[in-house]
Amino acid sequence: MSAPDANRADVRSVPVVGFGPRAAALVIDEMLVWFLGIILGMAVAVAGLLLTIFSPEWPPRLDWLVILSGLIFSVVYFTASWSKSGQTLGKIVVGIKVVGKDGQPPSGGKALLRYLGYILNGLALSIGFLWAALDSKRQGWHDKIASTYVVSDEEEFSDVSKVKLVPADRGPAWVWVALWVLLALTMPTALLSTILTLGPYVSEALVSFFAGG
Repeated sequence: MSAPDANRADVRSVPVVGFGPRAAALVIDEMLVWFLGIILGMAVAVAGLLLTIFSPEWPPRLDWLVILSGLIFSVVYFTASWSKSGQTLGKIVVGIKVVGKDGQPPSGGKALLRYLGYILNGLALSIGFLWAALDSKRQGWHDKIASTYVVSDEEEFSDVSKVKLVPADRGPAWVWVALWVLLALTMPTALLSTILTLGPYVSEALVSFFAGG
């Protein structure tokens, strides 16, 4: 009996980050992806219009090409950031990072799996994101899928089974539930509308500009 107790005394607590800081980091990242996505979309639209000079039949749908480029940029931004250092720009600002069970940034495959979890969360009206406010290990659905955790960028550990994960926040979860109700009713619709309208508006504006010139 003494040996297990002695081993248990060596276990240290590692705080896992709650919903608030994670939501703040995600908002920063989404704003960055949206802004840079517009710039990339305009560049793709210009390139597509220039290509029509040599091949009028290509690209057949410039608007969808613009949308696809934005989606690819989003995937690369998140997965590359997570797999390289565990931190996107938003997480750097907030001071948190994504780690796997070994305490290191997730592999490229795990990072991609985590991004697919983002999509699942969105389809489920962001319930998967809210789950991080209720879960004892502060894992959203995307974390469950990819076996990842979000901790302070100062935390270090080598094996999640050898530490005790404790919530860094102990506030009432109902606050985040109420906020989710508000965001779930507004953000998905706004995001979808932006994605569906970005490509056509950008391409039509550029076509009009070049035609007028």
